[in-house]
Amino acid sequence: ENMNQRKLNNKGFSLVELIIVIAIMAVLIGLLAPQFLKYVQRSRYSTDVKNGQEIATVVQTLIADHKLKDSVASSAAVEFKSGKDVYTEAVNSNLLSEEIKSKVKTDQYFKVAYDVTNGHVEVAVNGCNVYPNITGEYATMLNK
Repeated sequence: ENMNQRKLNNKGFSLVELIIVIAIMAVLIGLLAPQFLKYVQRSRYSTDVKNGQEIATVVQTLIADHKLKDSVASSAAVEFKSGKDVYTEAVNSNLLSEEIKSKVKTDQYFKVAYDVTNGHVEVAVNGCNVYPNITGEYATMLNK
């Protein structure tokens, strides 16, 4: 009868059981955390590429609507941010609602090179092309 009484009162986990569970969780977190961080970083690169494609579409639309007057050579890319002509024209034409910054390096803005004569547009960020071709660390990161 004493043994039955003891079982009824035994409602918790022992210290050893708790330590084992915590140890298993620590091992799982140690294995999964680096993969998760890699996934987050890769998604930032992917978002930059997607935003670069969106900016290219906006600029191509402005070219098609004859809202960009002068031709800019590929080597003279202009920053796509508030206060700049191309960005201002995009906002005024309701093609863009907010400023787009890099997700990889948050202090960087996209740079756009375009030619109104042939509609050619190139977009770069952090020193790498993201449209039409992906180069540099973006190509490396997204091809893994």
